Amino acid sequence: MNRGGINIWAVLVAAVVYWLLGAVWFTIFSNAWLASIGKTMEQLQHEVVNPGAAYGVAFVANLIIAYVLGWVVIRTGEQTVVRGITVGALLWVGLVGTTIGTAFIFEGRSLEGFVLTAGYPLVGMLLMGAIVGGWKK
Repeated sequence: MNRGGINIWAVLVAAVVYWLLGAVWFTIFSNAWLASIGKTMEQLQHEVVNPGAAYGVAFVANLIIAYVLGWVVIRTGEQTVVRGITVGALLWVGLVGTTIGTAFIFEGRSLEGFVLTAGYPLVGMLLMGAIVGGWKK
C-alpha cells in the first residue's frame, strides 16, 4: 500500500480540467442535453439562483472528487496514470453511473439523457484519475 501524500497541485489541476471539461461538454451537447431534460436555456437561466454560486459549488465539488480519487489511488496501490484511470472508471461505475442510472430509471428519462448527463463525469473522472495517478508528490 502506498503511503505517499496527495499532490495538492495535481488535485487542483484535475479539478480545473474537470471544470473546463464541463464547459466544453455542455456547450457541445447543450441542445441534446436540454432536450433530454425538457428545458430551454432560458428556463435554466431563470431557475438558477446565482450562476456564480452554481459554478463555485461545481468547482468545490470537482476539488472533492479529485481529492478523493487521489486518496483512493494512493491508499490502495501503485500511483500511476493507468491505475488512476482504472480507479476513476471503477468509482464511476460503482458510484456515479449507478446512482445516476437509478435516478433516470425511476424518473423515466431517456438513455440519451443518461449518456449526456453521466458521460461528463465518466470522462472527467478518467481525466482526473490520469492526473492524480500520474502526478506524484
